[in-house]
Amino acid sequence: MNLCMLVDKPMPSERPTGIGVAAFNMALYLSKHHKVEFICRGVVDQVQELNDNFTIRTLRRYSRDNVSVLSRILRQDRCDLIHIHSSAAFPSLVLAKASRKKIVVHSHGAEGLHPIRLTLIRNASMVLCDRVIAVSKDTRAKVSRINRIPIRKIAVAYNGVNAEEFKPTHVSPNNLSKYNFASFDNLILSVGAVQGRKGQWAILECLPQILQQYPNSVYVNVGAAYDKFYQKELLERAERLGVSNSVRWMERVSHEDLVELINASSVCVQPSLGEPFGLAVVEEMACGKSVVAFNSGALPEIIDDGENGILVAPNNLPALTQAVLGELSDPGRSRKLGEAARLKVLAKFTWDATAFQLEEIYRDLT
Repeated sequence: MNLCMLVDKPMPSERPTGIGVAAFNMALYLSKHHKVEFICRGVVDQVQELNDNFTIRTLRRYSRDNVSVLSRILRQDRCDLIHIHSSAAFPSLVLAKASRKKIVVHSHGAEGLHPIRLTLIRNASMVLCDRVIAVSKDTRAKVSRINRIPIRKIAVAYNGVNAEEFKPTHVSPNNLSKYNFASFDNLILSVGAVQGRKGQWAILECLPQILQQYPNSVYVNVGAAYDKFYQKELLERAERLGVSNSVRWMERVSHEDLVELINASSVCVQPSLGEPFGLAVVEEMACGKSVVAFNSGALPEIIDDGENGILVAPNNLPALTQAVLGELSDPGRSRKLGEAARLKVLAKFTWDATAFQLEEIYRDLT
């Protein structure tokens, strides 16, 4: 099958984003068995042949030029199915519809887009396409309700992780010196953009009690500051709670450093209340870490409470505090949960598994 995938994000090597990383890996793993043309945003207009089946086209003016690139591909009859990840490719969707090509639209979340015209375009895309793909059952239900799409039109394909890159490794305390973390006994880690829905404020509220029992601990969040007002609020909250000296914000780290930080962590926490999937959680689990998270969004589809991680009731800060303290006080139990977490990832959340789910959806349409 010849596939054409469009995403309004740069290559992960240029600037990693959740949607960009997911789309690129879907295309890469699908290229094991199919021809894939991948159209994405980039610093320059460029064509790369990543392997015999995988062509990458980066566009400096993606929103303007994606339709003309797809038009050339369609004229050369090099595409059987169009897979779209972003509203900016709506002109390409209309062209594909007029060309009678099969179209799938990937939903990476159901939250509203701004400005409102993007939400309207996304709704129109879901109506016009042949199948909507949601990243979780929770997202499928929300997309059906919010966009009034029949549930039978929406398939689920979970995101995945490269378990050969995200894996358990030993991290020497000396390695942490480059982050200035070597002097701390415990590293409490969350990975997520600094924006309200990621819920970092909840960890800050728990820190005073955690630091009473484990005073030489540090809370680290890795993620870009998308919301400067929320970031300012977090800094002020940490100051007010008296925990500023035990908090670090890291906007951007290399892929290798992220894997190292996950492996060096004593506890991984995901305080989000509306996670459409939870790619960071799966990456942490692949590194053999149990994750403490709110029982909300798609996270109950990933974490089995007490088996490979810990789930607590949404916004229950005393329960979140106790869950983190429990991980710190019983590293043996945490290690066993982490071992089970990696096994679940290997069984269900690899990119090979994602590609297999997508192939089934494609075959159902062609």
